[in-house]
Amino acid sequence: MTYRVIARKWRPQSFADVVGQETVTKTLRNALGSGRIAHAFLFSGVRGVGKTTTALILAKALNCHQGISQEPCNECPSCVEIAEGNSVDVLEIDAASNRGIDSIRELRESVRYGTARDRFKIYIIDEVHMLTSEAFNALLKTLEEPPGHVKFILATTEFQKIPATIASRCQRFDFKPIPFRLIQDRLRLICQSEGIGITDYALATVAAAGQGSMRDAQSALDQLIAFSGDEISDEDVRILLGIPDQSAVGALLKAIRGGEREQLMACLEHLVGSGLSPLQIAQKLIERVRNVLVFKVAGWDPDLLRLPDSDRADLEAQAGEFSELDLIRLYDVLNRTAGELRWQVYPEIHLELALLKLVEVMGLPSIEEVIGRLQSVAGGEGVGKTLLENEQERAAAVEQKRSSKGPGVPRKEASQTENASSEPSASPAKTSIVQPDWRERFVDLFSELQTASQIALEGDKLNVRFRAGDEFDAKVLMHKRDALKKACAEILGNPVTDVRIELEKNPAPQQKQRAEVQNHERSVLQDPRVEEFLRHFPGRAVVKKQP
Repeated sequence: MTYRVIARKWRPQSFADVVGQETVTKTLRNALGSGRIAHAFLFSGVRGVGKTTTALILAKALNCHQGISQEPCNECPSCVEIAEGNSVDVLEIDAASNRGIDSIRELRESVRYGTARDRFKIYIIDEVHMLTSEAFNALLKTLEEPPGHVKFILATTEFQKIPATIASRCQRFDFKPIPFRLIQDRLRLICQSEGIGITDYALATVAAAGQGSMRDAQSALDQLIAFSGDEISDEDVRILLGIPDQSAVGALLKAIRGGEREQLMACLEHLVGSGLSPLQIAQKLIERVRNVLVFKVAGWDPDLLRLPDSDRADLEAQAGEFSELDLIRLYDVLNRTAGELRWQVYPEIHLELALLKLVEVMGLPSIEEVIGRLQSVAGGEGVGKTLLENEQERAAAVEQKRSSKGPGVPRKEASQTENASSEPSASPAKTSIVQPDWRERFVDLFSELQTASQIALEGDKLNVRFRAGDEFDAKVLMHKRDALKKACAEILGNPVTDVRIELEKNPAPQQKQRAEVQNHERSVLQDPRVEEFLRHFPGRAVVKKQP
């Protein structure tokens, strides 16, 4: 007897057997029970979620010899032939290989003829989005007003490619990805019925590998049975599906967190040796980071985590080692690295350097730690004072020295004198601490500040200025005023009362023209030949304006 794969052998034969599509099946059953049956249906959704299966069940319910009912009998000749694919009145058409206008013309011709035996002639067109534009146009009129004995069921994995004129003539049903728990329960039922021994870890791994597709998960299980026989172990799943042990990925993440570079390289070598590509390792690390973050946010939820119960303790321990900010940093770097690996000549080396970079990222202190260190090293009477107070004291000292120079000293000159003076100031250590650090911290937190021409703290006000060409960054930063104030409170120790964001204006055309004239006059008057002439013939030189 010919072997039938699990996906075909365990294909649902009634609406009650369809898993994870309760909304669709309930609507169809109610329509069959009330007699409100459309002439055309459009089933859309990802692969392996039951579109074609539901279409066949609907065809059986419409043509069942016991009459139109909410569930087919699966015993009459019509139900049996449709299930086996031998029905003359139910035609399955693959639009991927019959996508031209000639195929649709043949379909239009056959629509005119009545059924051979059953109640309806039903056309199931799979992957209908593959039809050409001409074929869609040829189908329009027939689809809108088919004969009373004809029903159309269209199925597609890419609804966005269906012309609106086609979609508007059908009743649309969206098939959702099947939840992890339902796939896992279905696979467990199959293994129990087939006499297959499988661990919880292996079952969860196969269900997760389906990524919402029941058919993909069943195909993976079929492949595992062929590889392992009647007993499927965890190691068999890892070898055949190329899935690393979660403990190995967890060990790699732990090495990153602990700054253990040698252990990190050893874990990476182990994963590469198990047959994983650098891109796959990066993807598994991203999944691990995601699972740890989900655990911290939502706790242990099998539907969200898609992991067996045996992984709970390990995941809980690792969640305690990371903050949410750490995990977000890890995700950003790993996600960027995964995108870069596709184009790298030496992807393994690129991944190694990226993971070593993560070690350095994990070693960066938090804002609170930086503030604490700065305050602790301020020294003398500055101990315990905030950076904002130090900045205010420095500004007051400069202002006092400038005023002592007398009213005749220009502000700019006094400032230069202050900077050049070697006389000990009131708090020299504070100035050296405040100046280089706080602006860098702001630029790290707000990337828009990288283009700012000025970042200045005046008392309890923060002034930010952008050049005329950086209007976009200025507008973006204006929406972050509250975040800037909060950052001031964290970095400087005291909140600011106002954040001013200014945009430099382009010089007016007249000012620009006047400046050009002045520059021209200056260049003429400074010409050595003009200076020599005026030396022999004293007078005033007048530069004629250019036309």
